[in-house]
Amino acid sequence: MLRKRIPSRDDAVIMELVEQLLVPFAKETVPDLRLDATMLRRRLDDCTTYVAMSAGGRTIGFVSLKPDRERLSVDMLAVSSKYQGLGVGARLMHQAERTAQQYGCREVTLWVDEANKQAQRFYLRNGYMPTNYDHRLRCYFMTKQIA
Repeated sequence: MLRKRIPSRDDAVIMELVEQLLVPFAKETVPDLRLDATMLRRRLDDCTTYVAMSAGGRTIGFVSLKPDRERLSVDMLAVSSKYQGLGVGARLMHQAERTAQQYGCREVTLWVDEANKQAQRFYLRNGYMPTNYDHRLRCYFMTKQIA
């Protein structure tokens, strides 16, 4: 099941997912990177965030989205390791694409770390194509046309 983020219920789990699954890749580019709960909460508050729930009602993944004119940016996506490969990430990305259509956006965009090969393969399987590479960030910019 997917639903919109409820900060008091979801933010602690989202913080764990970010620390476990996203920060290690970001630290390859910015070794002294620090992310605290306040910074993450601010970042999430600037986005529309959907969470995936397990059958038992636990938060197991999330996607945060930012509309910008004719494109919707995926700010962050993470799924608990235990639930990866079960379609949770694909469901979250389909929600991102539906949200983009609701906003009238024509494409969904995202950045993915060069070192995060698993995520790159996931996005390619879901129709996202690399269109740029930032050497400074060591990230690929990927897009998918939806209109």
